[in-house]
Amino acid sequence: MGNNQHLDQWERSWLEREISSAEASKMASNEDNFELLDKFVSASAGLKVEETTDHQQAWEKLEAAISQQEETKVIPIYRNYWLRGIAASLLLIAATFFILDPFAPNTIEIDTALAETEKVYLPDSSIIHLNAESKISYVSNNWDEDRIVELEGEAFFEVKRGSNFMVSTSHGTVEVLGTSFNVRSRGKQLIVACKTGKVRVTSFDKGTQQILTPGLQTRIKNNEVEVPEETNLGAIDSWRKGEYFLESVSIREGFEELERIFDLEVVHELPELELERPGNWDFDKNNLTESIQTITVTMGLTHRFEGNKIIFEKK
Repeated sequence: MGNNQHLDQWERSWLEREISSAEASKMASNEDNFELLDKFVSASAGLKVEETTDHQQAWEKLEAAISQQEETKVIPIYRNYWLRGIAASLLLIAATFFILDPFAPNTIEIDTALAETEKVYLPDSSIIHLNAESKISYVSNNWDEDRIVELEGEAFFEVKRGSNFMVSTSHGTVEVLGTSFNVRSRGKQLIVACKTGKVRVTSFDKGTQQILTPGLQTRIKNNEVEVPEETNLGAIDSWRKGEYFLESVSIREGFEELERIFDLEVVHELPELELERPGNWDFDKNNLTESIQTITVTMGLTHRFEGNKIIFEKK
């Protein structure tokens, strides 16, 4: 019994780093005992979990490490169980620090498909109405102090008052304190329209800024924030009801929006130069026929369907 207590003491002292591995080796009465425990301690110290590894992958690595076959050694059975219990506990503790790290960023990503919209509630009860073929992402950790949403596509925001709220796009940023506004980041430009409150729009490359109040709209085009212009308040987020009013956007963008709204493939033979010509578009998600007429009447085109394709041709 006295010998067991002696062995327990050196093992505890070693595991708690009160003595070095060399000292523990000398104090061990059985070399095999020391080698087995040393192997498990080394395995737990070298356990690594990548930041992008999810919980399931981390547990699979942990189970694989614990179940790894050991070379057969003659060790008293009561010591073998005790050592394996310590080793498993060490591995479990080490893995827990990696898996349950409270400081690891928890990134939320939400996207929509063609002809799909979605209403998203943020941690502070702010709301994002996500348009078709769009994507948002944000980090939920410390959301109340760091409210940043990355956007690809189009969304309407209803922001609760609180800390600064930022929408980041490939063209620039939109910052608010408490307001509702629409952000459209498509193709080569960003369009921001303010419905309530006040927003600041800033370009990335040139750092130009404009302040928007209700009923004003601006664009970031060629890395420059344009002078705000008046827009129809009722039309800013009308797409949420299936009504789309696109002002001064290219024919190319009009075709792309038609594809998003109705999940169609648009085919045409228009030259590149004509596709860049700006125009106004009026689409109704509940009426494909009238939406197509917006294009055919304005541009003098005819159309026909082939399966899921709509083909526009000059008269």
